[in-house]
Amino acid sequence: MPDDPNESGVPGESEFAMSDDELLAELRVALDESDPPPERLSTIAKAALTWRTIDAELAELAFDSTRDLAGVRSETMQRQVTFESADLEIELMMSDEEERRLVGQLVPARASTVVMITGDESAPERITTTADDLGRFSFDDVPTEAVGFVVLGEDGQPMLQTRPISL
Repeated sequence: MPDDPNESGVPGESEFAMSDDELLAELRVALDESDPPPERLSTIAKAALTWRTIDAELAELAFDSTRDLAGVRSETMQRQVTFESADLEIELMMSDEEERRLVGQLVPARASTVVMITGDESAPERITTTADDLGRFSFDDVPTEAVGFVVLGEDGQPMLQTRPISL
């Protein structure tokens, strides 16, 4: 009988001992070789993930200072954008063009989580901040590429979503 309780006493058995992770990795390789997933599976999975936000109301662009204030002359005017849905409005203003600082306001005012989404659809980056009780929030170092916004409710589910816009 072996002295070590972990040894079974069967000669050569330790050669085949594997951790659970190693066993799962080998099984994954064997299954991928014998029955690989369809090539369109990743496309289908990504499309299914978009349905997670189907309950979020897509907000309409209600005001854009570059569009709605055409002909107004001002060197100090900051870019302002407002998106509206039936229950919520999100007002955005680029407060510092050099620092790329964006300030925002939710109307009606409410404490919420606000997510800025940047990057392409295949690998979006999500930057999260919190709106205070007055609905105020801000983002620093906003990218120059198009960004979209999602406002999450208390339950963490999207309440409002904007289309991407360059600020």
